[in-house]
Order: sequence, then structure tokens, then C-alpha cells
Amino acid sequence: MSARLAPEERIVAADVLDKPVFFAPSAFKLGAMSLATAGLYTMYWFWRNWRAIQHETGASLWPWARALFCPLWCFSCFAQLADLVRGRRRELGFPVALLGIVFLALNLAGRLDNAASLLAFLSFVPVLPVNALLRQYHRDERIDSARLDRLTIWHVLILLAGGTVLLMLLAVVILGEVSINLPQGTLG
Repeated sequence: MSARLAPEERIVAADVLDKPVFFAPSAFKLGAMSLATAGLYTMYWFWRNWRAIQHETGASLWPWARALFCPLWCFSCFAQLADLVRGRRRELGFPVALLGIVFLALNLAGRLDNAASLLAFLSFVPVLPVNALLRQYHRDERIDSARLDRLTIWHVLILLAGGTVLLMLLAVVILGEVSINLPQGTLG
């Protein structure tokens, strides 16, 4: 059974519920998790924020589909998030179209068949200004988002595993094809 809230706490809780709550982890967590998961965490960022947009606007959206195709839907997502917090006297530091174009270009870089395809790992970078805007909104509105910054054991395990794979991939790209010559021995 849950504990009853005091009248003052109910007022504070009701006030917070009237404010939109977006998914805005720390820049370190967003960048590290995006790198370690090869962009899946960025897709998760879009999914969570599309759900917040849907909740705030009441629009009929498919957040999972918009997250899956985030390179195409990023323009709309960035614009709607900026609009939702603009009404609260906050402005995005970069044009939405520029952030969207850079996000799309970095995602398309993954289609290249040379070392430039590694640029796709940086596709989270255009998300950072929008994420910072959402974090500023949370600070200004006194919405506690500290839990978004915490690294759980699962985050740490993903960072270790994904970071190891990423470092190995970078080593192969930097060193070129690695061949190991084993000594030839006779069996028998």
C-alpha cells in the first residue's frame, strides 16, 4: 500500500505532472551509450521523446516507428521538442533544419564502404543540442531528472562490451587488415 501524500506534496506532485517531462540524459551518458550500442541508444532517445510529444500534444503517433526511422523523422522531432519548450521562453541554439541534415548525413555515412562509414557512430552529436535544451527546461522547471543521469549495472555492462567492440573495430580500421602468422608444425 502506498503512503499518503501531505497536502503540500500533492500540490507539488500535481504541478510537476502538468509539465511535460522529456527524456534528456546527461551528454556523457547519451554519447557513451550511443557509441557503445552503435546508435541504438540514440534510437531509444527518439522513442522516449516521441512518447513525450505524443503525451503532450495528444497526437496519434507511432513512437516506435518514428524512432525506427529516426533519420527521416528527426526534423519533425527536433522541431516539435523545440516548439514545446519555446513556449516556456527557451530557444534551440541551432536551426532545426541544420541539425536534421547533419543527423541524416551522419546516418547515411554508415552506407559508405570505406573508413568514412565510421562517421555514422557520431550520429548522436546533432542530438546533443536538443538534449541540452530539454535538460535546461527540466532545470528551469525544477523537474528532477537525476535518475536519467545514473548509470546502472546494465549501462556499465553495455558500455564495457560495446566499448570493447568499438575499440577493436577502430584498431582494425587504423591498422588495416590484421593477419597473424602462426608457426607451421607437423602433426603426428
